[in-house]
Amino acid sequence: MIDLLIVAIVFAVPITAIVSWAKIKLRRMELEAGAGGTRALEDRMAKLERERAELAERVGVLESIVTMDAPVDARTRVRVEAAQAAAVASAEDDAAALAAARRAVR
Repeated sequence: MIDLLIVAIVFAVPITAIVSWAKIKLRRMELEAGAGGTRALEDRMAKLERERAELAERVGVLESIVTMDAPVDARTRVRVEAAQAAAVASAEDDAAALAAARRAVR
């Protein structure tokens, strides 16, 4: 009986040490992964909040552009169209003057 007890102790001590070491290592890895995972999530959350703030600002700018007073836009559009028409007329006058000058030179 003593021989059996000695054999059991000889094998049980190293097996217990190996299992304990594995459990300790596993626990340490879980703690490290948990700490790193939390930090990564916090970084991602901060990045998403910054992006959200930027997008909210861009939407605000777009809303202000869309909701500008329509009469102001209409007056501006009329001025631009008048300036374009004047430029076209001026270009036509310049082309006619150039053609007349070329005929006179011949």
